[in-house]
Amino acid sequence: MRRRLRLRPDGASAVDVSRLLSLETDGGSLILGMFIVTNVAFALTTIGTLSTAWPAYVAVVVVSAAAVLLVRPHPDPFPLRDSWLVVSAVVVSSIVLSLALPAEGVIGRASWHLGSNMWLLWFLIIRGRGRLAWLGAALMTAITVGWAMVVGRGWGAGLSMLDTQLGMLVVASVFARALRRTAWRINALSERSVEAAAAAAASEATRQVRLQRASEVARLAVPFLTRIVDGGPLSADERAQVRDAEAMLRDSVRGRALATPAVLTAATRARGRGVDVVLLDDRGSGLPSGEAMQRVEARVAETLTRAAGSVTVRLLPAGRDAAVTIVTVGPERVERTLLDVDGDVITAA
Repeated sequence: MRRRLRLRPDGASAVDVSRLLSLETDGGSLILGMFIVTNVAFALTTIGTLSTAWPAYVAVVVVSAAAVLLVRPHPDPFPLRDSWLVVSAVVVSSIVLSLALPAEGVIGRASWHLGSNMWLLWFLIIRGRGRLAWLGAALMTAITVGWAMVVGRGWGAGLSMLDTQLGMLVVASVFARALRRTAWRINALSERSVEAAAAAAASEATRQVRLQRASEVARLAVPFLTRIVDGGPLSADERAQVRDAEAMLRDSVRGRALATPAVLTAATRARGRGVDVVLLDDRGSGLPSGEAMQRVEARVAETLTRAAGSVTVRLLPAGRDAAVTIVTVGPERVERTLLDVDGDVITAA
């Protein structure tokens, strides 16, 4: 089955057919001005062949107003209400000029409105309203053929006035489809470029995190590893420093989001008093807001400051009612505190 390519602009950066044609640029305004001036020139130079003059003036105003409306900036497809206004302009101009066209002789440029209306419908197809454009073409054809039959020229003469215009609409339909395919490809390439840039940025961010962690590990461990390689027994103070460094490294790996400077400092001091401290990050990321993490940090630091025995702080997986558990096991009692995603206490038992 053949896949249909559909262009659905979803942002200011999306490309559609109107953007490819640059209708809102100075060039588009110049073409619009030439279109209006041409209509005025045709109307004035052929007004002598009409049975009455006012239909030409009405047609010029209606067709020109529809052209101004049709080139205004708007993502494709063109707004439905405005599209109906363009179709209505085609119908009105066809009716009023048909009332004044000569019943006999050569019509010539007096039927200029057919070409102008064709360009309106042409751009309506380009802007994603092909069905309405062909409806307008059918109504214009019916009005023209009907006029030709009423004045005695015959339906063939009416159709002959529109053969070029209808052919141009077929070309517009093919051209618009080709442009939509081009726009679809441009948007697809843009999306891939954005995804590639995002992937590259994420990869670079990951690399920077690894470098930062490697730097932290080196800062903590290299001096003690150098001391051990140098040989000789370690003093009690050096052994304590090694234990603190090992605990901080373990916290940074297992605790991750919980391993903030304030928590690590409080954990180091608690371990210095003989408290067993365990930090666990089973969530993989911090809480949704920085304020929540600050409240959790303050609660954990306060608990570690007054703790005796052991303290286990766990950041729970997302989707649970509780986000953090703090369990303190002391000589005489066990305390369990639950915090929600905002860092507020749910229960403390």
